[in-house]
Amino acid sequence: MVELSMEERQRLVTLLAAVPVLGSASGRAEILALAGLGDLVPHIDLEGPTLVAVSRVVTHLCAYGRVSYDHEALGLLLNTVATLTGKEQQDFLAALLLRHRMMVPVSPAPAVTAWKGASGPGQVHEKIIAANTLRPVHFLELALAAARPVCQIVVAHGAGRWTGTGFLVADDLLLTNHHVLPHPDLLGGARFLFNYEDDPAGRPRPVHEARATGRLHLADERHDFALVELAGSPGAEWGRLAIAGSPPRPGDRVNIVQHPAGRPKQIAMQSNFVEYADDDVVQYVTATLPGSSGAPVLTDDWRVCAVHHAGGTLQEPATGSYYYRNEGILLSRVLAELPSGVRSRLG
Repeated sequence: MVELSMEERQRLVTLLAAVPVLGSASGRAEILALAGLGDLVPHIDLEGPTLVAVSRVVTHLCAYGRVSYDHEALGLLLNTVATLTGKEQQDFLAALLLRHRMMVPVSPAPAVTAWKGASGPGQVHEKIIAANTLRPVHFLELALAAARPVCQIVVAHGAGRWTGTGFLVADDLLLTNHHVLPHPDLLGGARFLFNYEDDPAGRPRPVHEARATGRLHLADERHDFALVELAGSPGAEWGRLAIAGSPPRPGDRVNIVQHPAGRPKQIAMQSNFVEYADDDVVQYVTATLPGSSGAPVLTDDWRVCAVHHAGGTLQEPATGSYYYRNEGILLSRVLAELPSGVRSRLG
């Protein structure tokens, strides 16, 4: 059970009421479902004025308490809402999560300030409707194999804690974002959790925890990547991701294995078209959330082509319409920035 102070509650309710998607009962239900709280929707009155309805939601989730050992119900909602807010609101939500030990906040991603993709208002939807989604059954086997080298990163530094995603490109080398692990002094407080996922019955699988050796930390803020050496060669058990031979092109599909909102491992492999690619980045409509930063962007043959790093609601210049879109740093750009001796160790 979460016990908010009156000031915390008032500020939180005001923040939630200002999030556009929470302005309707259907939007409130959708966000609760996205947060993994869909089973609670029938038990909460989501109708009425926004301020009143979101206050009911906060009251119900505070009283409900924990949905798992690490996660308060309210914490799941706040980590999901963080993707829809600005930096100041994200900082407040992260402080609440830590102060009341609801769960670890996700690592905030840098904003994408310019969109270079399709400018027609209907182009994305037409592609999705017209696309052939048939795949051979072994496609799922390849997906499961590609998911094994992906881990959740939990960073603790002083009073701060945050999560992100990373993946193995060698038995002992892991890639993530610069904004997840920007400095080598974070490595001592970083945990790399492999197999943090649920089994078919919804039960948590045993988690394997790895640590950094501290001997190698290559980070590039401009291209938002960090390469870290892990102790014990976890890739011997969990495997490594193969690198795509060529970058994706507009119209291709890209899949993302990730830890969205700090939750157990998930995969996005529908409505996942590339809209733009150049020599540095690829932009796509594959779904992600905060906490997905550092996840592998995978081609349809399950080879990694980019490192997911940012996204949000962006304005389409030609129409003024807003869409959710995401961006990754091309792996070819990352490889070009690595010393040759390190590059030769990658899978």
